[in-house]
Amino acid sequence: MIKLHRFINRLTDFTGWIALGFLAFMMFGITLDVVLRALTGKPVPGLFEMSEMSMVMVVFMGLGWAQSDDAHIRVTMLTDKFSPTWQRLATTLAWLLAALALLMLAYPSTLEAIYSFSIREFRWGYFQVPIWWAKIAVAIGLWLAVAQTLLHALLVLTGRDPHRQLPEATANQLL
Repeated sequence: MIKLHRFINRLTDFTGWIALGFLAFMMFGITLDVVLRALTGKPVPGLFEMSEMSMVMVVFMGLGWAQSDDAHIRVTMLTDKFSPTWQRLATTLAWLLAALALLMLAYPSTLEAIYSFSIREFRWGYFQVPIWWAKIAVAIGLWLAVAQTLLHALLVLTGRDPHRQLPEATANQLL
């Protein structure tokens, strides 16, 4: 299970770097667009369409990275009052429900990506922009999130939660 966890983390690191690349593209592209609009009064052709696609890539390729880094928002006010066993069970159930919700998104997304690729779908804007590749990336990001949440549920259930917070007393002793 440790090897699977490492493999998924490497995969999410890779997709996270892809997300950062698209974020950098958006930052530089929009900055260039603002400067050119100020100087010439004309936008960068096609930047709007490419920014839309980049935002999709930032969200769905970065999804796994946020999960592996434990960067999602979580409210534990109720579960903190449970015994350790019940905390583990409730957290496992929450991860399983998250996996189910992601699965319900990943499956139709995959069907849509297959269809989009088969017709080489594109979007008209300033110029023709292929969008089939972004739909494939969405499906990949969602399936990776499903795998991560299932693995995380298993790790929590077996008491090997990689993101388990230390009790306050223990954390204060470490300082």
